[in-house]
Amino acid sequence: MKERGRQMIATHVVLLGYGHWLPNDPRGSHSKTVYAPRIAELGLLHEGRKAVQPSAAELRGFHGHAEEALYYPVHWFSPEDRDAIRDEFARVHKEHRLTCYACAILPNHVHVLIRRHALRGSAIHDLLKQHAATAVRRSAQLPTEHPVFTAGRGTQYKFTPAEMYSCARYIAQNFAKHKLPEERYEFVKEYDGWK
Repeated sequence: MKERGRQMIATHVVLLGYGHWLPNDPRGSHSKTVYAPRIAELGLLHEGRKAVQPSAAELRGFHGHAEEALYYPVHWFSPEDRDAIRDEFARVHKEHRLTCYACAILPNHVHVLIRRHALRGSAIHDLLKQHAATAVRRSAQLPTEHPVFTAGRGTQYKFTPAEMYSCARYIAQNFAKHKLPEERYEFVKEYDGWK
């Protein structure tokens, strides 16, 4: 993939847990549309993060109403769920010969930075999402119809080594944000300036 003459180096895949960050979340979102009428009734869509963030009380109120409007219960990823995702990712990376430069498997979302591959970024997103969802359903004994992750596709493309280093740092910092020790997964390779 090229953007304005630049060759894409990698895809930053973000898998958001179902119900954790809705399109019309009061913090703002990267969504362009709210598809479910029950969710649309909760508030207006604001594309991008809002400059002034809502209070904790406002956010709790929104999510309380949202949980009533969702079709499935919101599921937080337990340590066992996160281990199941890690193991599944290790298998998928080996099977598809993916090169991963950063990964953070967190209680309500996942970040993965994957080097350019024969599979397009959207296909990599869908592959990881499908396998991670299956792993969580099995680990948490969720019903097969539970989506586990949001319906949208979170992919951002990286074009320069500077963007790669910045993204890898950002992904690693997510562990501390969620009060978790930083993990190094066996399938993650440190970014070496490849372009």
